[in-house]
Amino acid sequence: MLKFEIVSSRTVEGDEKKFVAYMLQARRDNKESKVYELYDPDPANVERRYTHFLDLYNGLKKECPVLLNNVSFPRKMMVGNFDPNLISTRCAAFEILLDLISNESRLRDSPAAISFFQDIELIEAKRLMNEEKFDQALSVLETSFKLLNKVYTDRSRVVLSALCRIVACAGASGGALAGPVERWAQLALRRYEAVSDSDLLLIYIPLLHTCISIWETLGRDKSKLVDELNDLRKRGMKVDSVPSLMEAVDNLNTAV
Repeated sequence: MLKFEIVSSRTVEGDEKKFVAYMLQARRDNKESKVYELYDPDPANVERRYTHFLDLYNGLKKECPVLLNNVSFPRKMMVGNFDPNLISTRCAAFEILLDLISNESRLRDSPAAISFFQDIELIEAKRLMNEEKFDQALSVLETSFKLLNKVYTDRSRVVLSALCRIVACAGASGGALAGPVERWAQLALRRYEAVSDSDLLLIYIPLLHTCISIWETLGRDKSKLVDELNDLRKRGMKVDSVPSLMEAVDNLNTAV
């Protein structure tokens, strides 16, 4: 059972003005009986601002108006944004909206929801990679994957894309992150074993190339990965002169 909760809030002194950051927690709780709940021991936690929730609400209202008919949303305030009562009211409204998303796949799979769950961390990670701060970018990408993997299925486009971005970060780092990313690379290869979507396979080939590079850096046996590339070549797929893994992921439409 997918469960969202606003677990805390804090006032942040931004570059231009203060704002309230709300800590959103996503869990996969398992109800084993009517009287006992097993809570997710490793929840995902990310921060979002009021404007992020507002964009989510407006996007869902536009994409799925009928499903949002009975959902009200607190209006934007020019003053008083740091009042504890207002923050509490907003938290309750955010959770109502998120509960609806958790129970309705059409809302979870909408572009507005995907953007809400992935874009903040993705933008930050790209900024860090552009500044060649690959270790910091890796941490952000791991947080993003953890959240997306709670919300969406293991082999959905958005989750596989997030997983491949982690591997791509190691590739972009020139091998510096090969060790920390090895387990993610192995997970990405396992996830791809049951994937048949032709668009997702366009990422698979750059993934294999990046994993081969990681394996070489770590002194691992890469023969199985090379054999897999050769098999794809025999099947008529283009396996040489392909985009980098990061470019391939950036070119993929992550709509579920």
